[in-house]
Amino acid sequence: MYKSILCAIEASQEGRYVLSKAVELCKQHDSKLIVLNVLPYSFLPKDYQRELKESAIPKFEEIVSDFGVAKRNRILKVGKPYEVICREAEKRNADLIVLGTHSKKGISSLIGSTANGIVNHAHCDVTLVRI
Repeated sequence: MYKSILCAIEASQEGRYVLSKAVELCKQHDSKLIVLNVLPYSFLPKDYQRELKESAIPKFEEIVSDFGVAKRNRILKVGKPYEVICREAEKRNADLIVLGTHSKKGISSLIGSTANGIVNHAHCDVTLVRI
């Protein structure tokens, strides 16, 4: 059913868990897997942004390497997460976006702002993995 799955992760143990779920879906559907890590843009100095990106690269590369993701299907970007994720999914013809969401209590129990933005703006299906 899905030919191309884009998995948006953070370079963390939680991201590793979300990626494991996306890998399972890819095996079930014999899909291509694209993995994306978006570092939120901030108004901090550009040098600081560059340092954040440079420190994130090894963590991200380790996670995607552990799952055997092809180098051409690994993306690390800086920007507004939901916008970058939706844009990359459309650009790469993804049929499905997989990302994690945190469980919260009370008024915050609704899905997070990134997940909410993706659900409302994506041009394809979205699967949320509860972390």
